[in-house]
Amino acid sequence: MILLVVCVVFGLLRLMPSDYFFTEDELIKFTETQKYAKLERLGLMQICPTCEGTGLVNGEACPACRENELAVKGTGYTNRSVLAQLGDFFRDMLQVRVFNDKGKEVKSIEPMNLFSYLSKKLKTGENPFGQLKETYHTKVKFNLGKSIRLEKNQYVTEVIAKKMTVSMKIGLLSLAISLVLGVVLGVLQAIYKDKLFDHIGTAYTVIANAVPRLVIYTIIMIAGATFFKLPMRYDATAPKPWLTMVLPAVCLSVASTANYMIWTRRYMVDELNKDYIRLAKLKGLSDRKVMFRHVLKNAFVPLAQYLPYSILLTVGGSLLVETFFAVPGMGPELTTAISRYDLNLVELTTAISRYDLNLVQGIVLLYATMGIFGVFLGDLLMTLIDPRIKLTGKGDVR
Repeated sequence: MILLVVCVVFGLLRLMPSDYFFTEDELIKFTETQKYAKLERLGLMQICPTCEGTGLVNGEACPACRENELAVKGTGYTNRSVLAQLGDFFRDMLQVRVFNDKGKEVKSIEPMNLFSYLSKKLKTGENPFGQLKETYHTKVKFNLGKSIRLEKNQYVTEVIAKKMTVSMKIGLLSLAISLVLGVVLGVLQAIYKDKLFDHIGTAYTVIANAVPRLVIYTIIMIAGATFFKLPMRYDATAPKPWLTMVLPAVCLSVASTANYMIWTRRYMVDELNKDYIRLAKLKGLSDRKVMFRHVLKNAFVPLAQYLPYSILLTVGGSLLVETFFAVPGMGPELTTAISRYDLNLVELTTAISRYDLNLVQGIVLLYATMGIFGVFLGDLLMTLIDPRIKLTGKGDVR
């Protein structure tokens, strides 16, 4: 499933015009020959073997280029098929790089086939990169290419890792807040069903889901800054950087807390009305034992299915929250990478293209992986909590 998503996204992105693979300076300064040469280095085009890139054979138009449907007329270059490009993408997904003793990359190595590297090293014992210093060492790294525009010449994996770390810190903090508050308050709502506390909790869930997010975030930001003196912007360089994460985490947990409250209350009320609960009470078990040993455990099974998924998605960040509090995380990264135009702050009348195909591919691959593994881990967690649930089998089991 993950590979299918990657292949579809890869194919769609390769349908974009070739201009998206150049920066603004390159579009202005490069000649046609230089553009074709770069596209050839990126694997989008290949030199015609008949005319060797000249477009001419014996002073006439190259017949091979003319007959090739993918050929770019008169240039000596032919477009490579999407399948060939996709093959290169998967072949070069693992890359070997050279680092010094300080962990800094000392060589800019083109993506290479890992198996070719290993086979040569095993057969001859030689390093394909030549003689390296004693302090230098090679590492196998996951490779998704380099960012074309937003983080020019930086590896996509490094860009994602840097921003993912920030999003994960805030996301895990908000998840902890929402999970604890949501489940506890949902349990209390179920215990005091149709009483004042239940009505207050219901009012909160309605407001949290009905009021626009930006309104709620603005109120929380103003209240936090006014009454608790909390920073209004995220700042990793602040003396106490954890303080700058409080408001984003609280804002991010508002809707999640409401959802956990709704579903915990619902499942708890459903369990309280079942026959085995009445039987447990008739046997003399106290309300506390019934509530926490039986009701809460069974009511938590459906919630557990989405818990791993929620944890994994914390690395994805939140577009609104991270934009609102200027958090340099994953939230706005995908929308920024696929935004075609952005205003130049120096000349507001100038629009510049910012489509970053390699970064889009990397982020989509990350999201697809997290989504699929999250669902699988959620099902697995349900089987651990409730042994009656099976991942495989016949009849009404999962």
